[in-house]
Amino acid sequence: MNTLEQLVYCSRSRLAREDEAAAMADIVHVAAYLNARNGISGALTLQDGMFVQVLEGSPSALDILMLHLHFDERHEDIEVLCRDTIERRDFPAWGMAAPSRLQSEALGRLIAARSPDLCAWRAAMTELLVEAA
Repeated sequence: MNTLEQLVYCSRSRLAREDEAAAMADIVHVAAYLNARNGISGALTLQDGMFVQVLEGSPSALDILMLHLHFDERHEDIEVLCRDTIERRDFPAWGMAAPSRLQSEALGRLIAARSPDLCAWRAAMTELLVEAA
């Protein structure tokens, strides 16, 4: 049986404002390749100096990716806010989507509250992706 999980984490960006766009492009480029190879999909955004990422994949693939993320110097204070088993992927079309130029009030509230509500995070990220399309 293949278990599929989804997790959401936030982290504080260490990027200078003027470097954010280039860094996000680099993250998406590398993640698209590596995540596809490891069966991971998801969405990433940067809002108010905070990275928010929804990741989907096997539990072991997510564990390995989270370990690697702790060594990425572009961010700090990684906090996994929620993680649960899911029936299907919510972001299957993206190796990694990054609607970084858009801001979301709902996402801002979730970041401030450090909400453990996976459904709320999923909805906020989906809203950003729809707006970015």
